[in-house]
Order: sequence, then structure tokens, then C-alpha cells
Amino acid sequence: MTNPDRIFSLMDSRRSAPGATFYIIFGLIFFLSICGQSSASTVQFSLAHNATSNIFYSYQPLGDQITTAGIFFGGDSGSLALYGSLNLNYLYKYSGLSSLAGKLGVDHLVPAGKKSAFYFALEGEGVLFRTLYDYFNHGTIRFLANFKSYFNASTILRLDSRSELRKYKYSIFDYFSENLILSADRYFTSRTTIKFEVGYGYKLYFHPGIIDSTENSETLPEIMGVSSVMRITSNSAASNGLVSVLSQQGPGEGHGNPGHNYEMGGSYSIRGIPYQTVYYTGSQGMQVFALSGLIAQGLGDHLGLSLGGLKQWFLKGENPFFSSDEYFMVENPTYDRFSWQGYSFQTKLTIELSDHVHNELQYEYSSKEFPGITSFDLDGNSLGITRQDKRHQFNIKVQIDLSRVSLFANYSYLKNNSNDPWFTWEGNVISVGLVWNINVSQSK
Repeated sequence: MTNPDRIFSLMDSRRSAPGATFYIIFGLIFFLSICGQSSASTVQFSLAHNATSNIFYSYQPLGDQITTAGIFFGGDSGSLALYGSLNLNYLYKYSGLSSLAGKLGVDHLVPAGKKSAFYFALEGEGVLFRTLYDYFNHGTIRFLANFKSYFNASTILRLDSRSELRKYKYSIFDYFSENLILSADRYFTSRTTIKFEVGYGYKLYFHPGIIDSTENSETLPEIMGVSSVMRITSNSAASNGLVSVLSQQGPGEGHGNPGHNYEMGGSYSIRGIPYQTVYYTGSQGMQVFALSGLIAQGLGDHLGLSLGGLKQWFLKGENPFFSSDEYFMVENPTYDRFSWQGYSFQTKLTIELSDHVHNELQYEYSSKEFPGITSFDLDGNSLGITRQDKRHQFNIKVQIDLSRVSLFANYSYLKNNSNDPWFTWEGNVISVGLVWNINVSQSK
């Protein structure tokens, strides 16, 4: 198997050989595309460069640049077909967050009458980070099932199921999840589209508090570099094997900067404390329920306006970890659909400047509460309230579509207000890139 650190070390040589990063990426992509063209009806290559002023999404802005490259190949979904992808995510300043990911799957489309069909896919995926962040290396087995039916020419009913089993190097994050989404789309001759979705999600952490052999509860305060108060909870909780770190008395010297905390490796949150601050000997399950809707309207031949909203509730359970961290373009298992409840709404204006040039303007607002996550001040004192974030995000995108290549540029401004001051921040993101359909069969 390719050693990711070998690839990353070669890419680090860009300081002495300008452009080396892109030569390596293009060489890898063309090699894979040649191998895949004989068996794939679609081969697509993507390349993007991103710059952000706040990679850790925290009160202390620390910027970085990220180059992403990927290749996807897929067969004809009308029969049993193989598909896959390879993606490289390279960060320049915080290069320990760089990753190499690969996915391989097989899918099958099964017609069910003239207006309905079932779709099934089974895929495996692996993600490798560099040594500093390799606690989050993981492998995934995923099963996808879909049913789609046309009630008539303008009404579509769809049911999606996504089952996922994931194993991490840092095993406290190991989980199984199931997501179900039922959606209905209705199209009108007035160029109006209405969509409604109902979603249910279940996530089971197998052992979110399993203690590593190199750590124990007696040395945890020293590992954390902070003054902590620990106690065994009530007998009823203790019988379930629960030990809690009840309060955090300050981040400590060298532990209050997201950049320093990142250098501690993947077992630490960006606040400088181990994720493993609540110990469960058993499993921890969570259930969420969501409703969402969208209405879109065509305005003449060149304009389109859409309005959408989502509301999500926790039915059962809460995040078993002390902190829920969000990184720009870097997956973190503590921050996903199962980490929050709340609502969001968005509006988007689409402008067709010509047959090949498209422009999008979008605004989104979200309000999220994080069950199980307590807000702390910057000195590490508990505020006694559940963390809640409110975010404003504005995006503008320009895309040029040619016969086989799409070029795009995107700018985003984000402002996050939180009752936990660590997560009150604002930042900018600039992205440019391309998507190139290298090989597309006539059937496509």
C-alpha cells in the first residue's frame, strides 16, 4: 500500500522545487485514470486550492491553505458495476492534518415496473492522516439502499437508507450509524419546485470511554496539563461504569491556543484536553429526527430563487465527549449530524449569465445546541449552560461549464456566535478549482 507520509514528504519539497505538489498530483491522477478507463464509463478528476483565515473555527484565527485533488471512476449503473475514488487533502502550515482517502464500491440498479427502481451499493473506504493526527485514521464499511418512484411526470417519491460501520485507530470513536430519509418532490408548470424531507438517524458509539493502556484516571490531570476535579458519580451511575471529569479549572499554560493544542495530536480537542474525559464502560446511543423543506422558483430564463429550512431534534442520548470540535475541510468524529439539535434556513439566488457561465449567491443561518457539551469561559471555568452556536454564512460562486471541464471560484464569509467564547469567531474562505470529465462513455 502507498505510504502516505512518503507522498506528503515529497510534496513538502515544494519549497525547493516550486510546483512539485501539482506535478505529483497530476502524475497520480493520470496513472489512475489510465488504469480505470478500460473498465469505467466515467472518469472524473477534480482539483481545488482553498485558503481560509480560521482553520480551527475558534476564537483565535489561524489560517492555512489546502490543496485537494481527487479522481472518481464509475461504471454504468444499469447493471452491476464497480466504482471508486482516490482523494488527497494537503495542508501547508498544519500539514499533520493532511489525509489520503480511497473508496471502492459496487452498485446495482433494479427496475421495479415502469416508474420505480431500487438501487443498492456496498462500499469500503479508508482514510489515512499523517502521523500527528493518525488517531483519526479509520476504515468504513457502508451499505446504501434507495427506492425511487414516479407517481406521475411531476411527482417523485424517494426513500434512502445509509448504514455505516466505522473503526478508528483511537477506538473511542468507533461507531455504527443508520440514516433514513423519506422525500417527496413536486414540480409545477409555473416552474415551481417543492421538496419535503423527513429524516431519522441512529448512532451507536461502541465504547466511547474505553481506556488506553498508556492512560489511566490517576494520571489524567497531568496529561491534560490542567487542574481537574474528578469523582465517581452516584452508585446508580457507577454501576454502569461511568466516571466523570466534572469541571475544568483552566486551559493551563500552552494549552489555550488552538495551534498548540493541535500539536498534541488527534487524542486532544482543540481546547487542549483529551476527548476521553467521560468514561463509559458500555455503549452510548443517540437518535435524531429531522424535518426539512425547500421551495424553488424559476424567474424568467436566467434567474432562480430558492428558500429552504431544516429543524432537527434529539430523541435520545447526547454527545459522550467533552468537546465538539469543527475543522475546515478536515473530518472530526465529534462534530457531525449527531452532535447537535436546532434549526437552519437558507436562501439562494442562481443567475445564468450565459449558456456556460453560472453564478450563485447564498445566505444561510443556523442555530445549534450541543446536548451533553457544557460551555466554559476562556479560563476553563464552567458556565453551567449547554453550548449553543448561531452562525451566519454568505457564499458567492461563479462557475464556467465547458464541454468536459468546469471551472469555479467561490468566496465564503462566516460568523459564528456561541455562548462558549472559545467558539465565537469569524473567517473567510476562498476556493478555486476545476472538475474535468476525462472519460465519459456514449451511454452517459
